[in-house]
Amino acid sequence: MPVTRNKYFWDGSENVSTRFKVQRMIEYASFPDMINFPFKVFQEGIEKIDLEKLRTSEKRKRFIIMAKPHIVGSQSWEEIVEKMIA
Repeated sequence: MPVTRNKYFWDGSENVSTRFKVQRMIEYASFPDMINFPFKVFQEGIEKIDLEKLRTSEKRKRFIIMAKPHIVGSQSWEEIVEKMIA
């Protein structure tokens, strides 16, 4: 995991689930760091998260909820945003 992401795992990132890593990135990471998180890992972890219970801003929560239907069939954040706009 690149150094910029280590700051979001102050309690360690070894032996933690994919769901935990994705949730931590959604809740605490800056937006650029969140969308630069490995997309395949994000896809795998997002399905296990209750999005309504996220401890983040309502705007970010809304963005993730709107993006979720497009995550499974996409290969990148760019593709998700294009699908959301269409």
